[in-house]
Amino acid sequence: MDVTALNIDLGVVLFMKSFLVGVVILMCAGCGGTNVEIDTKTLPAATVGTAYYQILISNNGENPYTWSISDGGLPNGLTLSAKGEILGTPTTAGTSTFTVEVSDSSNPVTTCKQTLTIQVSLATLAAGQSITLTTSGETILVPSGTIIRTTGGSTVTVNGDQNAINTSVGSIVSAPTSATGPADNTVIVK
Repeated sequence: MDVTALNIDLGVVLFMKSFLVGVVILMCAGCGGTNVEIDTKTLPAATVGTAYYQILISNNGENPYTWSISDGGLPNGLTLSAKGEILGTPTTAGTSTFTVEVSDSSNPVTTCKQTLTIQVSLATLAAGQSITLTTSGETILVPSGTIIRTTGGSTVTVNGDQNAINTSVGSIVSAPTSATGPADNTVIVK
C-alpha cells in the first residue's frame, strides 16, 4: 500500500493512492504548548503614600488561575490577590524583588513562576503644594523653605538640604512657591 503524508499547520492528513482515508490528527504546530505562562515581565514603579494597582497577566493553561508569592515579598503596604492583582498603598521606600507563581485549573495542574521587581520612591512635595500627614511612619521629601504646622499648633520651617525632620500625625506640610532647591529634606511622621 502506497501512503503519502502531507504536513500542514493544523494537522497531518494521510492519503492513500486509490482513495482518501478520512483520518485527520490535529496537533498544535509552533505554539507554546498548553502549560500556563506569565506574560507580565516588568512592573511600574510606585510611590510611598500613593495607591498602587496592577494586574498580572497569564495565558494558556485553563481558567481560573490562582496567583501567589513563592519567594521574596511585596513592598510594605501592597498585597497580591489570588486573582493576580497587586494592590494597596506602599508605606516604605525601597526595592522589592519577589517571585510570583500562577497555577491553572487543568488536570494535572500546570504552574509558572516569574521574578518581578517594584521600586518604591518617597513622595515628593513640590513648591506650591500642601499635604496633611495622616499615618504614623509616613515619609515625604520636601524642598528647603517648606513649613510644617503640627497638630499642637507649632510651626517649623525647613532650612537647608538633606535634613530629617520628625513630626506628628495630622501635621500640615506646605511648600510655598518660594521654596527652593531640590526636594531632599525628609519629613517623618512619628
